[in-house]
Amino acid sequence: MHPSPAADDGDPAKPLSSSAYFLLIPVFLLLLISCKEKTPAGPKTISASDSLAQLRQVKKTADSLASLNRKKKKIYLTFDDGPNKGTRNVLRVINEEQAPASFFIVGQHTLDTRQQKETWEMLKADTLIELCNHSFSHARNRYTSFYADPAGVISDFSKSEELLGFKNNIARMPGRNAWRIDSIDHTDIYESKAAIDSLQQAGYAIMGWDIEWTFDHKTLAPDADTALLLRRIYNMLEAGKTKTPGHLILLAHDQAFQQEEYVAGLRHIVSQLKNNPEYELLVASKYPGVR
Repeated sequence: MHPSPAADDGDPAKPLSSSAYFLLIPVFLLLLISCKEKTPAGPKTISASDSLAQLRQVKKTADSLASLNRKKKKIYLTFDDGPNKGTRNVLRVINEEQAPASFFIVGQHTLDTRQQKETWEMLKADTLIELCNHSFSHARNRYTSFYADPAGVISDFSKSEELLGFKNNIARMPGRNAWRIDSIDHTDIYESKAAIDSLQQAGYAIMGWDIEWTFDHKTLAPDADTALLLRRIYNMLEAGKTKTPGHLILLAHDQAFQQEEYVAGLRHIVSQLKNNPEYELLVASKYPGVR
């Protein structure tokens, strides 16, 4: 017998069996997937100089916005004599337009009827508006005798304040366009001066108005020429003819907006003023000099 030849190290390896190939397929797929996946980038490093530049840009933007707001002319929408039959319509427009406004309240009107009591509760609950003192009795529409009694005027406003709990000291005189705010001292009817001075000395900031949206006192219909009213507002602000340049107080009356056709006019005015990029609407307590 011849001995078996010794194994030659140079011989090629034996081919893998078919079962071995099947075992290697999952390993191959895993390697293929891992090769295709991109290594996620690590967090971007922000240098100190980059952070400082970003902060400067944020401050620059904030300063620009603040400067723009300072340059805007300020308009204060004020509504007198509520709560009455038109007050809810005014409140509805103000909320639909999201326009700040101030309501000068007559204390007696919060007590007269159930509807007025309910309207007063609605006014108190509304955070978009501001409530201010327009006396308790509205002088009972007997202005001469009302203003002849300075102590009685103070008592009338104090009664309304105690009843309604106003959160500011802003007052508007019934039937008078009078001012006692900071350096503004204006009395439209001199015979009322002593009473108005007394009310100021009692701690009230007395606010009049620059423009009144007039209405017919018989039909209660407001002036329908809204285009003229808007032009007057624009012209007064541009000419600096308001009590404080760049600030305009518009007076309107709740009772003028009982019918939908008049409510539409109010909505138009409020919308035009709110959407004008040259104007900013504010509440009465934001007026310069009011503390």
